[in-house]
Amino acid sequence: MGKRSDRRKFRRRRRWAGFFLLVSLTAVIFTAFVFTREDPTDATPAASRTAEKDAVKRVDSPSVGHAPEAVNGQKQDKTATPASGDDKTADEKQQVAKDDGQKADDKEAAKKESAQNSGQQKSTPQSTAIPKPPTDDLWISIPALGLYNVYVTNTSDPREGHAGPETPLDYGLIHLAATGFPWQPNANTYIVGHRLGWPGTGSYHIFYNLPLLAQGDKIYLGDDNGTTYTYEVTEFHEVTPDQTWITAPQAGRDMVSLQTCIENYGDYWTMGPNWYVRYIVQADRVSVDPAS
Repeated sequence: MGKRSDRRKFRRRRRWAGFFLLVSLTAVIFTAFVFTREDPTDATPAASRTAEKDAVKRVDSPSVGHAPEAVNGQKQDKTATPASGDDKTADEKQQVAKDDGQKADDKEAAKKESAQNSGQQKSTPQSTAIPKPPTDDLWISIPALGLYNVYVTNTSDPREGHAGPETPLDYGLIHLAATGFPWQPNANTYIVGHRLGWPGTGSYHIFYNLPLLAQGDKIYLGDDNGTTYTYEVTEFHEVTPDQTWITAPQAGRDMVSLQTCIENYGDYWTMGPNWYVRYIVQADRVSVDPAS
C-alpha cells in the first residue's frame, strides 16, 4: 500500500516536471525566434523600416547640366574660368603662361596702334597741304576783344610803329615780315598792334584789351582764298624788346603770336610813358576750314 502510493506521487511529479520542461523549452524556442527576426544592432526604428518597405520608387535626380538657370539672371562663364593648375602638366602650365603673355603683348600693341592712329587723326588738320593764296593778305578776328575782320598790313619791322604816324603800325595791325604765314607748316605768324595808338586811325586802342585774353579764347585768321584758320590761346609771355627769340617758329606747332606794349612786367594798366616790356599772347591752331 505504501509503495503504490509512492509510485503515484513519483509519476505525478514526473508529469509536472515534463510539463514544466516543455513549457520552458517552448519559451526558449519562442525567445530565440523573436531575436532572430529583430537584429538588436539595427538602430533604425521599426516605423522607419516599415516606411521604407512601403515607399514608392524614387525618381532619378536631374543632372547639374540640365538644371534651370539662376533666377537672378547671372550666368557663370565656364569658358572664362581657368582650370585648376593641379590638373595640368608642367608643359601645359608653360603653354598657358606663354598664351597669357602673348595676349598681353597683343593688347599692348593694340593700344599703341590706337594711340598712333589717334595722334595721326589729331595732326591731320595741321599736316594736310593748304592751298597757298595768291597774295599775303591777312584778316584777323578776336571775338573776346570785339575785333572782326581787321586787316593785317605786311611790314618789315614792328618797331617802326614807334617812329611816327606815317608808319604802317599806326594805321592798324601789322604782320612781322620775317615770320611765317598760316598756310605754311610750323609757322609762327607774328602780329603786332599798338596799346593806345592814334585817335582817328585803325591803330587806336587796337590791342588795348589784349591782356584780358584767357586760355581757350579763339583767334581766327583768314587769307585771300577765304580759308579760315582757327587758333586757341595757350600761352602768355612778357619780354624785353631785344628778346627776339619770341618771334621764332617752334617745331611741331602751327601758331599765331599777338604782341603789344606794357609799362613794366606785370603792369598792364599803366599807360606809358615808357612801355618797357612787350606782352605776347600765343595760340595754337586747332582747325583749318577751306572756303567752299
